[in-house]
Amino acid sequence: MKSNVWFVLLSLTGLALAGCGRSTDSMQASSTAPPTGSDQAQVASVLAANPDYVNEDLYASQQAQSYEQASGLAAIQPLNFWRAITNVETTFDTEFGPPDSTGRPTRALVTIHRHLTGTFNIAALVLSPTDTTRTRIQKPLDDAWTRRIALVRLPDRMDPAITRWRLAGTSGVDVHTRGGVTQVKSLRIQTAELDTTITDPLELHRLRRVILLPQGTEVTLTATTGSASDVVLFYGHDQRRRFTNNGDGTFTFHFVAGRYIGIRNFGVDALSHGTLFDDAAPYDSNAWIFGYVVVADRAPIMP
Repeated sequence: MKSNVWFVLLSLTGLALAGCGRSTDSMQASSTAPPTGSDQAQVASVLAANPDYVNEDLYASQQAQSYEQASGLAAIQPLNFWRAITNVETTFDTEFGPPDSTGRPTRALVTIHRHLTGTFNIAALVLSPTDTTRTRIQKPLDDAWTRRIALVRLPDRMDPAITRWRLAGTSGVDVHTRGGVTQVKSLRIQTAELDTTITDPLELHRLRRVILLPQGTEVTLTATTGSASDVVLFYGHDQRRRFTNNGDGTFTFHFVAGRYIGIRNFGVDALSHGTLFDDAAPYDSNAWIFGYVVVADRAPIMP
């Protein structure tokens, strides 16, 4: 059975990115565990209470990224570039189940979809024997943003007779140009005590399995796109930099975890060569964004 219902706390979720967007909710209920109004309201309330695990603050930023190095026979030389997202449409698809002895669902999986539109902007030099003027190029931006959130319904710690919904896990974020072909295929994350490779940014991870990095940890990222002509970027809270192109479809970047304890995000964004270096080519991007937690430098790392 599939039914559409509205979150009664929609106005409180605060899940929409800044912009001129609208938000709607589509709830997909399991036939074996139909949700009650209380279940729907509690799920919405849990999402609203955990914005750091639901949202990310990197992709929609209008912070400009500089580009200082020419690229062969490119039609243009980008000086800096940025996204201007002018509209966001958000929908929530939630699947409930399985049921407990009373028939109420015990788990919920929320998939958050955002449709982002706007422009990808490039301030560039026109490279030709007769024209070296500066120009501003705007390319239509049409991106799909996706994240998954897992919740469980458990007895209340103070009163086991009462059950409450709680956040149990989250995925990373996948953002890709609708109809685009550029793709991040994998991301390897390495520290002195951690070495893991991610091939699916939407894979769910329990909260206690979220990456923990002691203060000042040196991190090496290796992204694989399969195309040596791609441009791969790192997004952090206070920096936007390029990965080093290894010439074989892999790209490497090093960063240091911050000194401030708490939840942070980092992103890896692959752009097609034409996105930046051809004024006639369409915008084409694929970004993966992940949360991590900066902990006291003596805390153990969880694999």
